[in-house]
Amino acid sequence: MTVSRYALATAAGLLAASPALAQSQNVSMSGIVVEYSGEVSGNGSFSGATVDVSGTFGGDLEASGGAVDIDADVGEELESSGGAVSLVGSVGGDAEISGGAVEIDLLIGGESEISGGAVEISPRTVLTGDAEISVGALDFAGHALSRLDIDFGNMEFSGIAEDIIDFDGNSREGLFRRRDRSEIEIRGVINGGGEICAHDVRFTAGAEVNNALTVLADSEPEFADGFDASNVRYVERDRQRCRD
Repeated sequence: MTVSRYALATAAGLLAASPALAQSQNVSMSGIVVEYSGEVSGNGSFSGATVDVSGTFGGDLEASGGAVDIDADVGEELESSGGAVSLVGSVGGDAEISGGAVEIDLLIGGESEISGGAVEISPRTVLTGDAEISVGALDFAGHALSRLDIDFGNMEFSGIAEDIIDFDGNSREGLFRRRDRSEIEIRGVINGGGEICAHDVRFTAGAEVNNALTVLADSEPEFADGFDASNVRYVERDRQRCRD
């Protein structure tokens, strides 16, 4: 059975990879349409125009394609990229994720590196290790347990950050960096303090800042009625670029 599945996956590279449901040490498949469901004790590698993978992987999982849909528990590292990427499950080690449109619903045990045009991180997502995120537009509702560094154009933060944050609005710069219009709306919880730099910063209902937070902006941040701003220090950015 194992030999025939590998032969099928190789031959299907010209047209499409057929669905599989099995248990194996390692799996590698490529094609136009790639579908796999099963238990893998080792590594998985999948690529195609459309990739749909579910199951468990004891080692690493790599998946790339025009549209990538993953629902899996990965024992070690995850690497996924595509035009549209949807990820559900867990990752024991580090995760590297990139795409045009990215949806993340993951428990990540290691460090995270995420980039995309538009990224949505669900309330069920937990980032255990340090996380670096670079996006055009971000909706962050997850739980970051360690340092959280984000470069963004537009951002909504409704999650929880336990450690130091560094949110920089560097992704909406125009010609000669003169027309930055980065915006961030905070309605989540910032426990570790840190720094936010953007053109426009707003703290809406539900926001909490429980440690020293410096806000660099082109005008004073907006605060919702009842918000405790005692830990927020405003510094005028004077339309300068956020630091690297």
